[in-house]
Amino acid sequence: MLYLACVALAVLAFYFWLQQKYAQELICDIIESVESGNNRILERPKLLNPDIPLNKCQRVLDDNILKISRLQNERKQRTHAFNEILGGMLDGAFILDANHRITFANSSSSKNFAREGKVEGRRVEAVIDSFEVLELLDQLSRSEKPRHVEFAFRKNGTVKYFEVAGATLSAIRISEKEVYLLLFRDVTKIKHAEIMRKDFVANASHELRTPITMIKGFAETLTEDSELNTDYVRRFLEKIFKNSVRLQSLVDDLLSLSELEGSEEPVNLANNKLSDVIEGMDQYLKDKPYVDVAKLTFSLAEEKESFPFDAIKVAVAIGNLVDNAFKYAGNFSKVTISTTYSDDGSSITCAVSDDGNGIPPDDLARIFERFYVVDKGRSREKGGTGLGLSIVKHIAEAHGGQVWVESKMGLGTTFSFSLPVFSKARTAPELIVT
Repeated sequence: MLYLACVALAVLAFYFWLQQKYAQELICDIIESVESGNNRILERPKLLNPDIPLNKCQRVLDDNILKISRLQNERKQRTHAFNEILGGMLDGAFILDANHRITFANSSSSKNFAREGKVEGRRVEAVIDSFEVLELLDQLSRSEKPRHVEFAFRKNGTVKYFEVAGATLSAIRISEKEVYLLLFRDVTKIKHAEIMRKDFVANASHELRTPITMIKGFAETLTEDSELNTDYVRRFLEKIFKNSVRLQSLVDDLLSLSELEGSEEPVNLANNKLSDVIEGMDQYLKDKPYVDVAKLTFSLAEEKESFPFDAIKVAVAIGNLVDNAFKYAGNFSKVTISTTYSDDGSSITCAVSDDGNGIPPDDLARIFERFYVVDKGRSREKGGTGLGLSIVKHIAEAHGGQVWVESKMGLGTTFSFSLPVFSKARTAPELIVT
């Protein structure tokens, strides 16, 4: 009897052990399924405790797997959208791992920074030699609030300036190894604009100071010395008048440039014919002290229809080109104003040509810059401000046209600008130099 009781007790113990074993295996299967994110069909062993709600566990497990799958898909979609946005950005973008190795680079950053081959897989220090970028990454690694930094990058002998901002990546990316996001913006044009602005202020101050100093000096002499010879007094007054005229010209040209550059609508468009405007400039050109109308010839295209442009500003542009030719062409016999249509009739070109000395090739690329003159001594002697050609360029571009110059030493120079005949679009085209 005791033997049977021991056997029954052993069988019962073995039964409970099997139940516990199957329950542990079931729990391990559920844990493994949750950890791996893979679904699993739970099967009830025959000896499993019937009180364990296996069907409920299966439903909860299925629901969790669906939620995990949905979250993973959403995260993949966000990552894909994130990559699409970075890839399509005009600005550069790098994604780096914790060791500063580039794991992603969009086309803009590759174009800007790649010297040989791809930049992916290389450390950012090997691609961009910049202390400012390393300092920014160091700030990000210490969880400090990053700031925008600027750095200069030299490639193929050309220096470009970039502004870079950084951030740490968390839920945006699936891979935990990708840590830093760097966004680059090319600020080279902004830097050059700042340099041009500083140069402009310095040049304007210098050009304005010269006539003011001359006027002040001669006026002080006349005021302090009442016994000056009459001839000296006349000469001093002529100097004062000449410098006051130059000062007025500078101020007028500066105001014209300010209007062209600072106004949202720098030109007032109205239907006109360019030939009518040119033919009506006779009196205006006669008032120019250096213009000899006898040497001026015209070759104008027939205009059947008028088109929208600012007649006053275009007349100023043509007058500046004619004045420039008579002042600086040197030994010339004639100056010609001509107009021609483009082959497709979409624009008309006005050209002012001379058969004078020509312009040195080294000066052609900068000829339309503000205050740039080929011969500074001669320009000051003729009363030039160095702003006339820059005004021509701004007037042409305000109309959506172009401006360019062609010159050969000893053969002459032709300044040209185009105006769109039908389009009112205003762009800032590149300067054409031949």
